[in-house]
Amino acid sequence: MGETCSVCNACEDQQEIRTANTNHIITRVITNNKNVRKNNKSQNLSNNINNINILNQPKISIQNIHYNNNISNDNHISTNPNKIINNNNNRNYIIDNNPINIKRNLNKKSNNINNININLDELNETQNSNQFDKISNTLNPKYKRKDGRKSTLDSLSFNEQRKSEFEEELRISLCSLKDRRNSSGYGSSGGGSFLSDDESYISISNKLFINDISEYLPSKKYKILSKLGSGSFGKVYLAQNKFTKEKVALKQIKKSNKDLLSDGEIKDEIEILKTLDHPDIVRIIESFNTKDSYVLVTEYCEGGELFDQVKNQLSETQIAVIFKQLLSGLAYLHSHNIVHRDLKLENILIQETEKSKTTGEELFNIKIIDFGTARIFDNKKRKPQSIVGSSYYIAPEVLKQKYNKECDLWSVGVILYMFIVGHAPFDGVDDDEITDNIQKGVYRKDDKRWKKASKEVKDLIQKLLVYQPKKRLTALQALKHPWFKIADSNILYDNVPQNDVVECIKNLLTYNIRSKLEELVLAYIIHNIPRPKEAKSAIKLFKLTNEVGDGKLLKKELKKTLLLFVSENFLDKYNFEEQFTLIDGEKKGYINYEEFLRACLNRKKILIDNILRYAFSFFDPSNTGFIRKKRMKSFFGTKVDDATFQVIFDEIDSDKDGKINFKDFKAMMLY
Repeated sequence: MGETCSVCNACEDQQEIRTANTNHIITRVITNNKNVRKNNKSQNLSNNINNINILNQPKISIQNIHYNNNISNDNHISTNPNKIINNNNNRNYIIDNNPINIKRNLNKKSNNINNININLDELNETQNSNQFDKISNTLNPKYKRKDGRKSTLDSLSFNEQRKSEFEEELRISLCSLKDRRNSSGYGSSGGGSFLSDDESYISISNKLFINDISEYLPSKKYKILSKLGSGSFGKVYLAQNKFTKEKVALKQIKKSNKDLLSDGEIKDEIEILKTLDHPDIVRIIESFNTKDSYVLVTEYCEGGELFDQVKNQLSETQIAVIFKQLLSGLAYLHSHNIVHRDLKLENILIQETEKSKTTGEELFNIKIIDFGTARIFDNKKRKPQSIVGSSYYIAPEVLKQKYNKECDLWSVGVILYMFIVGHAPFDGVDDDEITDNIQKGVYRKDDKRWKKASKEVKDLIQKLLVYQPKKRLTALQALKHPWFKIADSNILYDNVPQNDVVECIKNLLTYNIRSKLEELVLAYIIHNIPRPKEAKSAIKLFKLTNEVGDGKLLKKELKKTLLLFVSENFLDKYNFEEQFTLIDGEKKGYINYEEFLRACLNRKKILIDNILRYAFSFFDPSNTGFIRKKRMKSFFGTKVDDATFQVIFDEIDSDKDGKINFKDFKAMMLY
């Protein structure tokens, strides 16, 4: 028997893949309410890949993986298989995708919990911050890199003579831009911008062009290369964009699975992903809404799961590189009041690896994935919430159904402990015992690897695995912990070539936009095309410049970096303030990750003919050969009145016929 697949529009065998160790697949166990297990100890489910039954192990080791015969393989962004199940008066929930009854477990009286008599609401952020500052001062020796080297940006900076030479190069480029502006007949709001005063206030965000497509199937745009996995939720494919050749992860979610996933849950995940713009968070490209499925298209991370690296006993430097990225992505999420709720090793993918030119160690660039259980929370409220998470990683307050963003930091502490020690801090012979140990909040510190670990990393773990949420470190506080400096976490950025950085700085200072239509198209291209090799240096420059680490580049942070290459007089003369506002396309007071890329990357290397034609086809979905005014206006909605948009459109429409042909389009992008 076969079925017609809404992804590739071809006949597929319905037999599910059982391979649980495929590199790029998140292993999940999905059961329904009828299969609630009464006694985990009596179960002995394993497949032919691994016959180890972890439920009977006194201590769970990361190396010992238990695969259930009901495995379903997932990739990138699972849409909430951890669904809450209500069954009469018993509170059943899914932890690690296995329903377990926790009424008995939650009613247990633990000496550890009984001894805690603190009103969590009375503990405020200020107290937490002051407490951390005191801790930090006692642990923060004067930082020196291991071999006495300067920090990465300092080592790339110019001396005064080189600054003068570079400023002259920039003056020539800026004068050329000014001449082109004058000859084009476009006005300027100052600095070097082509934008008119009416256009300068219009904001551009990625949400404008991350579409939910229902007009055609994914097969029109993507070629299926292989099936990465399948299960009760649907299928996951490795696919390739037919036009740009970029490899993507393409996830099909069956609409028939109403018992596992609701339309609202899937749509919520898509909407959250649309708002995210951070180098350490998975990028959603687009989504499709077909007759029988939802299809999510995201970037493909070829390095597999971070889970696979725990057994390799990485050095603290390698671990610090990973966790600096993880906490940076988390700080960004929390600054937008988004709580992930299911952080675990399987939900962190390795985008790529590279060797440190300094130590020769393998370093990992990571991405946070799976926003199926993520929610937007109110920082001031702690109303009862669903119990969602995975057994080893779930925070104690989640089991009490009263939690907020602090639950993610507990999960970070658990993952860091796993890397340092090699097994979970809270384990047990079954899920009941695991959750009971989590509620006690006591974990082992007598392991040999724990004893060998640095006092700084142990201190960080202890400040993350704090039972009381309000006394737990925030993501930003954790990023300031001395361990990251002592462990040399910035070693990842030592591989940045100076020439790449200089080109990025030059592009930043000479960045120009002719019209908001051009900015919209450029934003679409930067989001959708494969990242060129030059983007790697731009991404590292963004991370180095963003000292706070929250993915929001402030004006003072960018200025500090620029002053390593040019003088303050130069920045004042050429209106740095206005240049910053120009790059800040959303007009929010800081520069996002992709806004930074738009300004940093060399257009001549990116805007080649086939890429321009690919972008043109997006704005001309009917393939008429023209982009109509109504279509372009739809991206701006009510942000721009008709009269203002008419002026903007006419500047590009050389024939003044209400349509933009490819010649006009190309001239707009390559003026």
